[in-house]
Amino acid sequence: MKHFTQFTLIICFLATAMTPSVAQLPKTQIYVFDMARDGAGIAFSKAKLMTAFNPVGYNNQPQWINNNELYAAIQFPNDTNQTDIWSLSLINNVITRVTATPESEYSPTLAPDRRFISCVRVDARQSTTQRLWTYPIDRSNSGKDVLPLLNNIGYHCWLTDKKVALFIVDGATNHLKLANIDDQSSVQLNGGIGRSLARMNNGKLAYVQKATPQTWYIKDLDPINYGNSNILIETLPGSEDFALLGDGTFLMGYAAKLYAYNPSDPVKEWREVADLSKYGLTNIKRLAVSRESDKIAIVNDISNVK
Repeated sequence: MKHFTQFTLIICFLATAMTPSVAQLPKTQIYVFDMARDGAGIAFSKAKLMTAFNPVGYNNQPQWINNNELYAAIQFPNDTNQTDIWSLSLINNVITRVTATPESEYSPTLAPDRRFISCVRVDARQSTTQRLWTYPIDRSNSGKDVLPLLNNIGYHCWLTDKKVALFIVDGATNHLKLANIDDQSSVQLNGGIGRSLARMNNGKLAYVQKATPQTWYIKDLDPINYGNSNILIETLPGSEDFALLGDGTFLMGYAAKLYAYNPSDPVKEWREVADLSKYGLTNIKRLAVSRESDKIAIVNDISNVK
């Protein structure tokens, strides 16, 4: 029998107004597991369903703020176009609203200084107005737009405290762009990228390159020498979401299973490390690993579950 902890709702506003919108988002749930090395493999235990309070809503883009707290983008079915950032605490099983603005916020990300979160803020009236905002974790103010010259930002990843990698929404040829929040400079790079972006231990950017509709690769990119990019491995079929462990191992989901790959492994292939179907997962999407690599948040897409 599956047992999951219930969460209590607390509302804590950064700003006060909400407006309806029309976005059609997938139905998703967020699970958390403890992780531990098990010989050459990884053991997953202590499953916890974090979003039972919103069973048929949008619960997505989890990000670890510390080892016991997640931020996530959440939309409730009766609030059909307002997505805000919420805090999910593993300590006291309490959820807290972090943003409540006329705009929708997505992709909460811990900034390098760990004092702010950044997120993509979508204008309530023009869905194409997608900008990168930061908010203080202590909620002392209502945040600011850190790249006012750039628009259509879909996803992002901090490479340094000033340099950020951006997924620019550009139709079928979504582009990778590097930007600097100090001097507001930016350079546009590869087109046809996936939504997952991650900083590697060596400072390089890991991202997905969609070479063809069927062939996708995880690649790395040197943020200083832009031409220095390498294919690390082909993705699992149709999968574009990955996470990185502290030792550089990539994790990726396919259906109900998790797979691992480390670029230093002599065998260049994915190996299965977990079958999570017994917990009710069927369609693994986004992944987020804690700073200590001992917990993982997993998004399960239930849009097609009847």
